Amino acid sequence: MRKKALSLVLALTMGLALAACGGEKDEAPAAAAEAPAKDDKEAADPQSSGEVDMSVLKGKTIGFSQCDNGNSWRIAETESMQAAAEKYGVKLIYTDASADIAKQASDIEDMVAQGADYLIIAPQEEDGLQAALQSAMDKDVPVILVDRSVNGEAGQLYTSQIMSDFVWEAEQCAKIITETLGGKGNIAILQGTQGATSTNDRQKGFMDAIEGTDMKVVADQVANYVMDEAQDVMANILQAQGDEIDAVYCHNDDMAQGAIAAIKAAGYTPGKDIYVVGIDGPKAAMESILAGEQLASCSCSPLFGEPAFELCAKIESGQKVDASYTNEDTLYTKDNASVDAGF
Repeated sequence: MRKKALSLVLALTMGLALAACGGEKDEAPAAAAEAPAKDDKEAADPQSSGEVDMSVLKGKTIGFSQCDNGNSWRIAETESMQAAAEKYGVKLIYTDASADIAKQASDIEDMVAQGADYLIIAPQEEDGLQAALQSAMDKDVPVILVDRSVNGEAGQLYTSQIMSDFVWEAEQCAKIITETLGGKGNIAILQGTQGATSTNDRQKGFMDAIEGTDMKVVADQVANYVMDEAQDVMANILQAQGDEIDAVYCHNDDMAQGAIAAIKAAGYTPGKDIYVVGIDGPKAAMESILAGEQLASCSCSPLFGEPAFELCAKIESGQKVDASYTNEDTLYTKDNASVDAGF
Protein backbone atom coordinates (compact mmCIF):
# COMPACT_ATOMS: atom_id res chain seq x y z
CA MET A 1 0.00 0.00 0.00
CA ARG A 2 1.16 3.55 -0.65
CA LYS A 3 2.75 5.41 2.25
CA LYS A 4 2.64 9.10 3.01
CA ALA A 5 4.84 11.17 5.27
CA LEU A 6 3.45 12.64 8.47
CA SER A 7 5.27 15.93 8.82
CA LEU A 8 4.73 16.27 12.54
CA VAL A 9 7.47 13.69 13.08
CA LEU A 10 9.86 14.65 10.31
CA ALA A 11 12.88 15.65 12.41
CA LEU A 12 14.41 14.80 15.76
CA THR A 13 15.03 18.34 16.92
CA MET A 14 15.00 19.85 20.36
CA GLY A 15 12.02 21.90 19.30
CA LEU A 16 9.98 18.79 18.55
CA ALA A 17 11.13 17.13 21.73
CA LEU A 18 10.13 20.14 23.80
CA ALA A 19 6.82 20.41 22.03
CA ALA A 20 6.02 16.78 22.82
CA CYS A 21 6.85 17.49 26.47
CA GLY A 22 4.83 20.69 26.60
CA GLY A 23 7.63 23.14 25.79
CA GLU A 24 8.20 25.67 23.02
CA LYS A 25 9.33 24.92 19.50
CA ASP A 26 12.70 26.06 18.15
CA GLU A 27 14.19 25.93 14.69
CA ALA A 28 15.89 22.69 13.66
CA PRO A 29 19.70 22.82 13.59
CA ALA A 30 20.89 24.08 10.22
CA ALA A 31 23.43 21.27 9.94
CA ALA A 32 20.69 18.66 10.04
CA ALA A 33 19.27 19.99 6.79
CA GLU A 34 22.42 18.84 5.02
CA ALA A 35 22.25 15.29 6.33
CA PRO A 36 21.14 12.35 4.22
CA ALA A 37 17.36 12.18 4.44
CA LYS A 38 14.66 10.36 2.59
CA ASP A 39 13.27 12.31 -0.33
CA ASP A 40 10.40 10.04 -1.39
CA LYS A 41 7.91 11.54 1.04
CA GLU A 42 4.68 13.39 0.39
CA ALA A 43 4.37 15.96 3.17
CA ALA A 44 1.11 16.34 5.06
CA ASP A 45 0.48 18.69 7.95
CA PRO A 46 -3.23 18.47 8.76
CA GLN A 47 -2.93 20.38 12.02
CA SER A 48 -1.27 23.49 10.64
CA SER A 49 -3.60 23.53 7.65
CA GLY A 50 -6.60 23.65 9.95
CA GLU A 51 -7.94 20.26 8.89
CA VAL A 52 -7.80 18.75 12.38
CA ASP A 53 -9.90 20.01 15.27
CA MET A 54 -8.10 18.56 18.26
CA SER A 55 -10.85 19.71 20.62
CA VAL A 56 -12.97 16.74 19.54
CA LEU A 57 -10.75 14.54 21.72
CA LYS A 58 -11.56 16.36 24.96
CA GLY A 59 -13.12 13.93 27.40
CA LYS A 60 -12.31 10.90 25.25
CA THR A 61 -10.54 7.85 26.62
CA ILE A 62 -7.46 6.67 24.74
CA GLY A 63 -5.56 3.53 25.66
CA PHE A 64 -1.82 3.38 25.07
CA SER A 65 -0.24 -0.07 25.19
CA GLN A 66 3.53 0.19 25.59
CA CYS A 67 5.37 -3.03 24.86
CA ASP A 68 8.27 -2.35 27.21
CA ASN A 69 9.32 0.86 28.95
CA GLY A 70 12.82 -0.46 29.54
CA ASN A 71 14.99 1.94 27.53
CA SER A 72 15.35 5.68 26.92
CA TRP A 73 13.56 5.58 23.55
CA ARG A 74 10.50 3.86 25.01
CA ILE A 75 10.41 6.25 27.96
CA ALA A 76 10.44 9.21 25.57
CA GLU A 77 7.62 7.61 23.57
CA THR A 78 5.51 7.07 26.70
CA GLU A 79 6.13 10.61 27.91
CA SER A 80 5.02 12.00 24.54
CA MET A 81 1.72 10.12 24.89
CA GLN A 82 1.20 11.41 28.41
CA ALA A 83 1.98 14.98 27.33
CA ALA A 84 -0.47 14.79 24.41
CA ALA A 85 -3.21 13.38 26.65
CA GLU A 86 -2.77 16.23 29.13
CA LYS A 87 -2.64 18.83 26.34
CA TYR A 88 -5.90 17.71 24.76
CA GLY A 89 -7.90 16.82 27.87
CA VAL A 90 -7.88 13.10 27.16
CA LYS A 91 -8.17 10.34 29.75
CA LEU A 92 -5.19 8.10 29.09
CA ILE A 93 -5.18 4.43 30.05
CA TYR A 94 -1.53 3.43 30.05
CA THR A 95 -0.15 -0.11 30.25
CA ASP A 96 3.39 -1.50 30.11
CA ALA A 97 3.69 -5.12 28.95
CA SER A 98 7.31 -5.41 30.15
CA ALA A 99 8.31 -7.21 26.92
CA ASP A 100 5.67 -9.91 27.43
CA ILE A 101 3.57 -10.37 24.29
CA ALA A 102 0.86 -12.34 26.13
CA LYS A 103 0.55 -9.56 28.72
CA GLN A 104 0.31 -6.96 25.96
CA ALA A 105 -2.56 -8.87 24.34
CA SER A 106 -4.29 -9.01 27.72
CA ASP A 107 -3.62 -5.29 28.28
CA ILE A 108 -5.32 -4.46 24.98
CA GLU A 109 -8.37 -6.52 25.87
CA ASP A 110 -8.55 -4.85 29.30
CA MET A 111 -8.40 -1.35 27.80
CA VAL A 112 -11.29 -2.16 25.48
CA ALA A 113 -13.24 -3.49 28.47
CA GLN A 114 -12.52 -0.23 30.32
CA GLY A 115 -14.21 1.72 27.54
CA ALA A 116 -11.30 3.05 25.51
CA ASP A 117 -12.52 5.08 22.53
CA TYR A 118 -9.22 4.63 20.70
CA LEU A 119 -6.20 2.38 21.08
CA ILE A 120 -2.60 3.34 20.37
CA ILE A 121 -0.38 0.25 20.32
CA ALA A 122 3.41 -0.10 20.27
CA PRO A 123 3.63 -3.82 19.40
CA GLN A 124 6.22 -6.02 21.06
CA GLU A 125 6.39 -8.41 18.10
CA GLU A 126 4.82 -8.96 14.69
CA ASP A 127 2.74 -11.89 15.92
CA GLY A 128 0.83 -12.50 19.12
CA LEU A 129 -1.57 -9.53 19.19
CA GLN A 130 -3.79 -10.43 16.24
CA ALA A 131 -6.74 -11.79 18.26
CA ALA A 132 -6.76 -8.83 20.65
CA LEU A 133 -6.52 -6.30 17.83
CA GLN A 134 -9.23 -8.06 15.82
CA SER A 135 -11.50 -8.02 18.86
CA ALA A 136 -10.98 -4.28 19.32
CA MET A 137 -11.66 -3.53 15.68
CA ASP A 138 -14.78 -5.72 15.77
CA LYS A 139 -16.02 -3.54 18.63
CA ASP A 140 -15.43 -0.44 16.48
CA VAL A 141 -12.49 0.75 18.56
CA PRO A 142 -9.97 2.28 16.09
CA VAL A 143 -6.43 0.98 16.49
CA ILE A 144 -3.35 3.09 15.73
CA LEU A 145 -0.04 1.21 15.59
CA VAL A 146 3.10 3.20 16.36
CA ASP A 147 6.79 2.49 15.72
CA ARG A 148 6.28 -1.21 14.88
CA SER A 149 3.75 -3.11 12.79
CA VAL A 150 2.04 -6.49 13.00
CA ASN A 151 1.36 -9.22 10.49
CA GLY A 152 -2.09 -8.47 9.16
CA GLU A 153 -4.06 -6.08 6.98
CA ALA A 154 -5.02 -2.50 7.67
CA GLY A 155 -8.75 -2.25 8.15
CA GLN A 156 -8.87 -5.67 9.78
CA LEU A 157 -6.33 -5.57 12.62
CA TYR A 158 -5.61 -1.85 12.73
CA THR A 159 -6.90 1.42 11.34
CA SER A 160 -3.60 3.13 10.61
CA GLN A 161 0.08 2.98 11.53
CA ILE A 162 2.95 5.45 11.95
CA MET A 163 6.56 4.34 11.86
CA SER A 164 10.01 4.94 10.46
CA ASP A 165 11.57 3.17 7.50
CA PHE A 166 13.75 0.73 9.42
CA VAL A 167 15.35 -0.66 6.27
CA TRP A 168 16.46 2.82 5.20
CA GLU A 169 17.94 3.47 8.65
CA ALA A 170 19.96 0.27 8.43
CA GLU A 171 21.16 1.13 4.94
CA GLN A 172 22.53 4.46 6.19
CA CYS A 173 24.40 2.69 8.98
CA ALA A 174 25.87 0.20 6.53
CA LYS A 175 26.89 2.99 4.19
CA ILE A 176 28.77 5.02 6.80
CA ILE A 177 30.57 1.94 8.15
CA THR A 178 31.54 0.82 4.65
CA GLU A 179 32.80 4.28 3.73
CA THR A 180 34.77 4.63 6.96
CA LEU A 181 36.45 1.24 6.64
CA GLY A 182 37.11 1.62 2.93
CA GLY A 183 34.76 -1.22 2.03
CA LYS A 184 36.69 -3.91 3.92
CA GLY A 185 36.39 -4.95 7.57
CA ASN A 186 34.89 -7.17 10.25
CA ILE A 187 31.60 -6.21 11.86
CA ALA A 188 29.82 -7.23 15.05
CA ILE A 189 26.04 -6.80 15.18
CA LEU A 190 23.92 -6.30 18.29
CA GLN A 191 20.31 -7.10 17.44
CA GLY A 192 17.15 -5.86 19.12
CA THR A 193 14.05 -7.76 20.22
CA GLN A 194 13.54 -10.90 18.16
CA GLY A 195 10.31 -10.95 16.18
CA ALA A 196 9.90 -7.15 16.15
CA THR A 197 9.54 -5.44 12.78
CA SER A 198 12.24 -2.94 13.74
CA THR A 199 14.71 -5.77 14.42
CA ASN A 200 13.81 -7.73 11.29
CA ASP A 201 14.05 -4.72 9.00
CA ARG A 202 17.18 -3.25 10.56
CA GLN A 203 18.92 -6.59 10.21
CA LYS A 204 17.79 -7.21 6.64
CA GLY A 205 18.50 -3.66 5.50
CA PHE A 206 22.04 -3.80 6.83
CA MET A 207 22.87 -7.26 5.51
CA ASP A 208 21.48 -6.44 2.07
CA ALA A 209 23.47 -3.20 1.98
CA ILE A 210 26.83 -4.87 2.64
CA GLU A 211 26.19 -7.75 0.26
CA GLY A 212 28.81 -7.80 -2.47
CA THR A 213 31.34 -5.84 -0.41
CA ASP A 214 34.35 -7.08 1.54
CA MET A 215 32.53 -6.32 4.80
CA LYS A 216 32.16 -9.47 6.91
CA VAL A 217 29.89 -10.04 9.92
CA VAL A 218 31.99 -12.03 12.40
CA ALA A 219 29.66 -11.76 15.42
CA ASP A 220 25.88 -11.39 15.49
CA GLN A 221 24.06 -11.56 18.82
CA VAL A 222 20.83 -10.41 20.46
CA ALA A 223 20.83 -7.73 23.16
CA ASN A 224 17.11 -6.80 23.10
CA TYR A 225 17.60 -3.02 22.77
CA VAL A 226 18.87 -2.89 26.38
CA MET A 227 22.08 -1.05 27.32
CA ASP A 228 23.24 -3.32 30.14
CA GLU A 229 22.56 -6.45 28.13
CA ALA A 230 24.43 -5.00 25.17
CA GLN A 231 27.43 -4.22 27.37
CA ASP A 232 27.56 -7.82 28.58
CA VAL A 233 27.12 -9.25 25.08
CA MET A 234 29.77 -6.94 23.65
CA ALA A 235 32.18 -7.80 26.45
CA ASN A 236 31.85 -11.49 25.58
CA ILE A 237 32.40 -10.78 21.89
CA LEU A 238 35.51 -8.75 22.63
CA GLN A 239 36.89 -11.39 24.96
CA ALA A 240 36.57 -13.99 22.21
CA GLN A 241 37.57 -11.98 19.17
CA GLY A 242 38.30 -8.40 20.15
CA ASP A 243 41.25 -7.87 17.82
CA GLU A 244 39.12 -8.95 14.86
CA ILE A 245 36.35 -6.38 15.29
CA ASP A 246 36.56 -3.20 13.22
CA ALA A 247 33.02 -1.89 13.72
CA VAL A 248 29.84 -2.56 15.69
CA TYR A 249 26.38 -2.04 14.22
CA CYS A 250 23.71 -1.73 16.93
CA HIS A 251 19.98 -1.81 16.22
CA ASN A 252 19.53 1.06 18.67
CA ASP A 253 21.63 3.64 20.48
CA ASP A 254 21.07 2.29 23.98
CA MET A 255 22.89 -0.83 22.81
CA ALA A 256 25.51 1.39 21.15
CA GLN A 257 26.13 3.03 24.52
CA GLY A 258 26.51 -0.40 26.10
CA ALA A 259 28.91 -1.45 23.35
CA ILE A 260 31.02 1.67 23.86
CA ALA A 261 31.25 0.97 27.59
CA ALA A 262 32.37 -2.61 26.90
CA ILE A 263 34.93 -1.45 24.33
CA LYS A 264 36.46 0.96 26.84
CA ALA A 265 36.47 -1.67 29.60
CA ALA A 266 38.31 -4.09 27.29
CA GLY A 267 41.07 -1.56 26.71
CA TYR A 268 40.11 -0.49 23.20
CA THR A 269 39.37 3.05 22.05
CA PRO A 270 35.89 3.55 20.54
CA GLY A 271 36.06 5.72 17.45
CA LYS A 272 39.65 4.67 16.79
CA ASP A 273 40.13 0.95 17.36
CA ILE A 274 36.47 0.07 16.88
CA TYR A 275 33.77 2.18 15.24
CA VAL A 276 30.23 2.10 16.69
CA VAL A 277 27.02 2.98 14.86
CA GLY A 278 23.48 2.99 16.27
CA ILE A 279 19.91 4.04 15.53
CA ASP A 280 17.46 6.36 17.35
CA GLY A 281 19.35 9.63 17.88
CA PRO A 282 19.03 10.40 21.61
CA LYS A 283 21.12 13.11 23.27
CA ALA A 284 23.50 10.47 24.62
CA ALA A 285 24.29 9.35 21.08
CA MET A 286 24.81 12.94 19.92
CA GLU A 287 27.20 13.53 22.79
CA SER A 288 29.12 10.35 21.93
CA ILE A 289 29.37 11.38 18.28
CA LEU A 290 30.65 14.83 19.21
CA ALA A 291 33.16 13.22 21.59
CA GLY A 292 34.43 10.99 18.78
CA GLU A 293 33.37 7.75 20.49
CA GLN A 294 30.42 6.95 18.20
CA LEU A 295 30.70 7.14 14.44
CA ALA A 296 27.08 7.86 13.62
CA SER A 297 23.43 7.54 14.61
CA CYS A 298 20.40 7.39 12.36
CA SER A 299 17.46 9.17 13.93
CA CYS A 300 14.20 7.38 14.71
CA SER A 301 11.76 9.65 16.50
CA PRO A 302 9.96 8.24 19.57
CA LEU A 303 7.65 11.26 19.77
CA PHE A 304 4.44 9.65 18.57
CA GLY A 305 2.05 11.35 20.99
CA GLU A 306 1.15 14.33 18.83
CA PRO A 307 0.79 12.56 15.46
CA ALA A 308 -1.06 9.57 16.96
CA PHE A 309 -3.54 11.84 18.71
CA GLU A 310 -3.98 13.78 15.47
CA LEU A 311 -5.02 10.58 13.74
CA CYS A 312 -7.53 9.90 16.52
CA ALA A 313 -8.92 13.43 16.08
CA LYS A 314 -9.21 12.98 12.33
CA ILE A 315 -11.11 9.71 12.81
CA GLU A 316 -13.33 11.30 15.46
CA SER A 317 -14.12 14.12 13.00
CA GLY A 318 -15.06 11.64 10.31
CA GLN A 319 -12.04 12.35 8.15
CA LYS A 320 -10.25 9.74 6.08
CA VAL A 321 -6.88 8.51 7.32
CA ASP A 322 -4.31 6.59 5.34
CA ALA A 323 -3.35 3.06 6.24
CA SER A 324 0.29 4.01 6.80
CA TYR A 325 2.41 7.06 7.54
CA THR A 326 6.20 7.13 7.47
CA ASN A 327 8.53 9.36 9.49
CA GLU A 328 11.52 10.94 7.84
CA ASP A 329 14.83 10.22 9.56
CA THR A 330 18.34 11.68 9.38
CA LEU A 331 21.84 10.22 9.61
CA TYR A 332 23.91 12.13 12.17
CA THR A 333 27.71 12.12 12.05
CA LYS A 334 30.37 14.45 13.46
CA ASP A 335 29.56 16.81 10.58
CA ASN A 336 25.99 17.53 11.66
CA ALA A 337 25.45 16.07 15.14
CA SER A 338 23.98 18.38 17.76
CA VAL A 339 22.82 17.69 21.30
CA ASP A 340 19.78 19.82 20.47
CA ALA A 341 18.89 17.34 17.72
CA GLY A 342 18.52 14.48 20.21
CA PHE A 343 15.47 13.62 22.28
